[in-house]
Amino acid sequence: MILVNFTNKSEVLTKMLILIVIIILIIKFLAYKMIDNHTHDIEINREEVYNDKISENLKILHLSDLHFNFDREYQQELLKIVNNLEYDLIVFTGDYVNKKQYMINLKQFLSKIDNKENAFAVYGNHDYEYNLDKLESIFKENNINLLNNKGQVLKIKNNNINIMGVETPDLKKDDFNKATEGLNLNQNINIMLSHTYHILNRENIDDINLVLAGDTHGGQINIAFINNIIENKFELKYKSGKYILNNLILLINRGIGTSILPFRINCKPEVLLITLSND
Repeated sequence: MILVNFTNKSEVLTKMLILIVIIILIIKFLAYKMIDNHTHDIEINREEVYNDKISENLKILHLSDLHFNFDREYQQELLKIVNNLEYDLIVFTGDYVNKKQYMINLKQFLSKIDNKENAFAVYGNHDYEYNLDKLESIFKENNINLLNNKGQVLKIKNNNINIMGVETPDLKKDDFNKATEGLNLNQNINIMLSHTYHILNRENIDDINLVLAGDTHGGQINIAFINNIIENKFELKYKSGKYILNNLILLINRGIGTSILPFRINCKPEVLLITLSND
């Protein structure tokens, strides 16, 4: 009788252990699926910006913080999204690869974008870790204009646009005066590309109508106590989304890729489609 009881207890214990293992595996699987979804489920977010200098609606596609790595499937998914959207102007605001060997990914991605009629880019802080000459050649080969402390006038539809870009302010490489040199900021629509929102600290920034930035990844890991740590450590005044600052509108893109940690939580990657109108 004692042997039977011992056997029964052993069987119960074994079943309990198997059940615990199964539960742990299920939890791990669900956690993985959730994190994978938050990391790779690209959202198409739309913003509208009013400006009375707009004659005809203008659509801008904003991509930021690509941080390309080995995941070509994810890269291909992004390409499908971009090529299925209609826009008049496409802009990139820095941080293109996570390692120098992934510049080939960037080159392939840019070469397959269908609409690059009006395409502009600036560098991010991570880009200075790599070969800038090679990076510049990739953009030139794909007819994408680098606006590192440069500006130019565009005529798109019936709109006169000043498109400007600064080198990343967090490395103190920006030159706002140089970027706006020779441009009539009082007459045209003024759009500024900057990897970080810190360009807002510069003089005469109120002359700019729209600032497009990235860098923050929207916080990347949006869990309450981690948010507090990140916001304090990196002094994130503006994290993601639309901010109306007097006459200026700031749009911060959460970006596509990741940095430091290879995943996102409660902060999906985004492609930002902006409509400028006077309605």
